[in-house]
Amino acid sequence: MKKKIQILYLLLVAFSTTLYAQKDKKTYDIVVAADGSGNYTKIQDAFNAVQDNNSKQTIIFVKPGIYKEKLKLTAAKKNVTLLGESYQNTILTYDDYAEIAGGTSKSFSVLIEANDFFAENITFENTISSELPQYKKGGQAVALMVNGDRAIFHNCKISGFQDTFYLKANKRTYIKDCIIDGTTDFIFGSAIALFENCFIQCRKDSYITAGNQEVGKNKFGFVFKNCVIMKYPNSAVSKVSLGRPWGAGANAVFIHCFEDKSIIPEGWSIWSKDPENKAYDNWKTTFYAEYDCYGPGSNYDNRISWSHQLKKSEASEYTKEKIFAANTTTANNLEGDWNPIIEKDDCHSILPSKKIKNADSNFEKAFK
Repeated sequence: MKKKIQILYLLLVAFSTTLYAQKDKKTYDIVVAADGSGNYTKIQDAFNAVQDNNSKQTIIFVKPGIYKEKLKLTAAKKNVTLLGESYQNTILTYDDYAEIAGGTSKSFSVLIEANDFFAENITFENTISSELPQYKKGGQAVALMVNGDRAIFHNCKISGFQDTFYLKANKRTYIKDCIIDGTTDFIFGSAIALFENCFIQCRKDSYITAGNQEVGKNKFGFVFKNCVIMKYPNSAVSKVSLGRPWGAGANAVFIHCFEDKSIIPEGWSIWSKDPENKAYDNWKTTFYAEYDCYGPGSNYDNRISWSHQLKKSEASEYTKEKIFAANTTTANNLEGDWNPIIEKDDCHSILPSKKIKNADSNFEKAFK
């Protein structure tokens, strides 16, 4: 009898193991593990293994670890989902920078060229500090660069210094429940991007956004909704600008956001004070606005004269459906309307109380 029970137990274990393996195989098409327990030890090898122009989603799971690679997902590798266990333990990192890479656009740690990319529970990082003296000739160091359309980042961290997050193409990106940190112009480019429920952290006195949208061609550029705009925790930051216009059509709007005391009273900045600089007059055709923001840095009494405080009716136009509609830009042709949906989107609001002066403690409680 005892022997029969043992045999039955072994059969059950074998069945459970097989069932788990089948479930795991069904859930993840490719597993990356630095310790060799997956299909690949390198993420780039997993990217290369994705079938070109695949209409079905390819799901890549990255086991916890620090993966130091310069990564590129080419345009043919469509419909890729990249999943980690947590942004705190699944880190994609590199240390390239503009001076040695051959320019800012080549300094990326990760480049996403393909359409319909989805990332969750991943940190994208560039460790080059633009404040180190050896990088003064080219301290721009991109952690994540996106050229594809309909990209989604959920529960991710995008971390660096100067030029952290390069939304280069005039295409659509949805960033939800994420942390983005950096120094100068650390969210920049020509994209149509919606940031919702995100922590935007400034590492030094500088500029958050540097839009490069074309004049008169975009209804929307960088839109921040229900975000916390704050200095990097435990830093001495005290003079931060919400943005400066890299391009003449720079477009950035903050809606229902907490702005800590590090935001300058003027709110925004010009690109250069030098009349000979080609971007000197960009502010004249720039669209910078806020609506219903609060916190010690949100007082709009001293905002620069060419920025806007939206009316309620104007702010109501900033919905996900309208921001990502196919007709949102005439700069290039977008493939259909887009309304991104995130499954298992269970994060609660990160917004602090309207009485709070400092967002550091609120940050400690979020996404842990």
